[in-house]
Amino acid sequence: KRTAKEVLKSSLKQSSKLKDADFSGEASYKIANSEASSSSNVTIKMNFDTKLQTVDKDQLKMSMTSTLNMLGQTMYYSDGYYYMNTNGTKQKIKMDIAGLQKQIQSTTGQTSLPAKYYKDLKLSEKDGNTILKYSINNDGLNQYVKDVTSQMTTVTGGSNSIKVSSLTGTKTLNDKDLPVKESIQMVMESGDNETGSITLKMNLTYHNPGKSVTVTLPDDLNTYQEISN
Repeated sequence: KRTAKEVLKSSLKQSSKLKDADFSGEASYKIANSEASSSSNVTIKMNFDTKLQTVDKDQLKMSMTSTLNMLGQTMYYSDGYYYMNTNGTKQKIKMDIAGLQKQIQSTTGQTSLPAKYYKDLKLSEKDGNTILKYSINNDGLNQYVKDVTSQMTTVTGGSNSIKVSSLTGTKTLNDKDLPVKESIQMVMESGDNETGSITLKMNLTYHNPGKSVTVTLPDDLNTYQEISN
């Protein structure tokens, strides 16, 4: 009997309370260049699997595996260090929790936008779950770019040269208003009056939302070479 806005606010609130997370996803970036002289399309595919465990209020553990067009990388976080194993090259960098959160956002494209940025909300039900469809307004699109600047830079070469023209999504929520699945589609265009666009499609699956997560770290983290910021 609730409105779509009430369901959205409840879901955002419940998600914000979570201390642990276990989710996986797949993303594709279709880069279209439509210059007058020629047109071309390039697709970049990415997969990731992430586990986050809160040890105490100011200590986190993380393990994340990602592949980008077949290139694999495994990342860990523990005791204030971010560890990266890229095809056998093992490095670590000092990072606080705020930095880790930005890193996760940039890798997975996830960010927690407040309810005021959502519009066109539609509610339905399927298989006992609540389905919430939405789109993001212009202010929210600008905030999204700020939140995931690193990701944009990886794909486009710089966040200043792009604008997000649309972002729509669907959340599948359980009986506690926690997401079990989410799909997102976003279109980015050049901010420099150039022709071309990037279409991002992402599907996320949340495993046992609300449950505690245990992160297993490898035994050889002490062999990773420290690099400077």
